[in-house]
Amino acid sequence: MRVPGVGSIALRKGRAVPLTFGRAFLVTKNGRWYAVFECHRPPEPMPSTGLSVGVDCGIRVLAATSDGELIANIRPGSQRKRLAEQHARALDAVTVRDAAGCCLNRRDPARVAAARRLARAKEREANARRDHLHKVSRSLVDRYDRIVLEDLRLANMTRSAKGTVEDPGKNVKAKSGLNRELLDAGFGILATMIREKAEYAARTVIVVNPAYSSQTCAACGHVAASSREGPRFVCVRCRHQDDADVNAARVILLRAESPPTRAPGNARGAQQDAA
Repeated sequence: MRVPGVGSIALRKGRAVPLTFGRAFLVTKNGRWYAVFECHRPPEPMPSTGLSVGVDCGIRVLAATSDGELIANIRPGSQRKRLAEQHARALDAVTVRDAAGCCLNRRDPARVAAARRLARAKEREANARRDHLHKVSRSLVDRYDRIVLEDLRLANMTRSAKGTVEDPGKNVKAKSGLNRELLDAGFGILATMIREKAEYAARTVIVVNPAYSSQTCAACGHVAASSREGPRFVCVRCRHQDDADVNAARVILLRAESPPTRAPGNARGAQQDAA
């Protein structure tokens, strides 16, 4: 790559550079330089599979499908938490602050090096998360013509529970831990990747209301909070049993189907009916 004012620079390519592209620019992140090429890629429809799937996101597993597949939640933030905390303490140890808490040695070489180590640790965490989510989204788009997702309001789900001085929140510590787990899983990134890959492959993505999907029986449609028993779902009406997340995924798939398409009371055949 030839850079004006610099000369020719060898690239370590992650993927082939397109022959024709729009803008090209350089960005730097944590002491590393990246070349970015913008281009327009026309859709390349993939062969039809005739299959549909509902996807339920969670913390116990990253996602469960209506076919019964449980996709692991690798929790990259939790796995690398101790290392990130070590780097954060090292950064704090070399930082000099005034009475107001402002940093006084921002350009000190020792502090710059400590800050870079912390940033690299967080970058590796983000890279691990994105790599896993890319593989999951790729697998779903390759196998299904229609993917049904939950319309998750992540901004509301991860809102702080601290409250105010006049009206303090409740269970703040537990809610903070839940917020970290939700953000660590990367539900929003997964949904975005599925949409992007589906658009390029000419697949269909449908978003449905997730309300009470974890309490609804996929076999008879009965809604009861008592049907959910931890990781298991046992309907209090028809005694239908299933993994709780898989049952929710089947409910999500059924909500995307028109009434004439759904076979009443037959969740097992929902995928074939949807196809």
